[in-house]
Amino acid sequence: MKLGSTFPVPASRDRVFAHFLDPDSMRACVPGCSELVKSDDTHFRGALVNEIAHVRFSAAFSAEITSLEAPARVEAVLRGEDRKLSSSIKVDATLAVHETGPDSSSVEFGMDLALWGTLGRLGESIVRRRSEDVQRQFVEVFSRVCAAGPPGADNAVVRRLLAPPAEVGQAEGEVATRLSWWRRLLARLGVRRAAAPR
Repeated sequence: MKLGSTFPVPASRDRVFAHFLDPDSMRACVPGCSELVKSDDTHFRGALVNEIAHVRFSAAFSAEITSLEAPARVEAVLRGEDRKLSSSIKVDATLAVHETGPDSSSVEFGMDLALWGTLGRLGESIVRRRSEDVQRQFVEVFSRVCAAGPPGADNAVVRRLLAPPAEVGQAEGEVATRLSWWRRLLARLGVRRAAAPR
C-alpha cells in the first residue's frame, strides 16, 4: 500500500532535516512511539504502540537509513513485529525537505507499507484511514517542535512532550492547588462581604 503527502513546516530546511534525524524529536512527534534509540549513524531501534480498528498493535521495530543526502533527502526501511498478534510490518520510506523561505520548508514523503498477519487482514481502507489520522497528529506536533528551535535539550516542546507523566501531573497539580487556594480565599471573602451588612 502506497501513502504519501506534502506539508509545510515553519522552520528552515536545515532545522527540519535535523529534527527528522533526532531520536528525541521523533519520539515526541510520532504517535505511539514509546522508545527510539540511535544505535549508530544509520540504525535506530524502538517500540511503537498503536490501535487500528480496535486492534492494539505493540511492536518492537528497527529502522535503517539506506540513503542520505542531508539536508535534502533521506530513504529508510523500517521493520516491526508484534508477536502476540502474529503480525509484522515493513515500511520503505522516502522523505525530502524543500526550502520555501528563510524560515519555512515543505516536507514531501512517500511510504510503501506492507502488513502481514492480523493487521494485514484488516483491509487497506481501514489501515489507510488510520494512517491519515496518525499523519495529521504527526504534522501538528512536528510543526510545533520545529518552530520551538533546533533539536536538543533546549527545545521546550520536546522537553514537555517527553516529560514523565508524574512530572507533568505534579506541575498541573501545583497549578490546581494554587487555583484552589485562591478560590477558597475568594469564597471566604465573599461570605464575609455578604455577612457584613447584617
